[in-house]
Amino acid sequence: MTSDFMSEATEMKTSETYRSELDLPQWSVVSFDKCEASGLAYAAAVKLMAEKEAAGVYGLCIVTDDAASKVAEVHPQSMPPA
Repeated sequence: MTSDFMSEATEMKTSETYRSELDLPQWSVVSFDKCEASGLAYAAAVKLMAEKEAAGVYGLCIVTDDAASKVAEVHPQSMPPA
């Protein structure tokens, strides 16, 4: 029962604090090699992605932190050879 109350309180706080899911610190920038950063608002992720691209980092995209954590689990070096 307490966890239900906490979930509702968290949802209420989140909706009051942030105008959009894009404002939530739930976005990651990933490249071919690794997760470059996580826990970003979307605008910060866009800015970081532009900086990384200018620095020559390839394969960049913005995904949720949850998706980035799954990508990190399947790193190319841990995959069996084809």
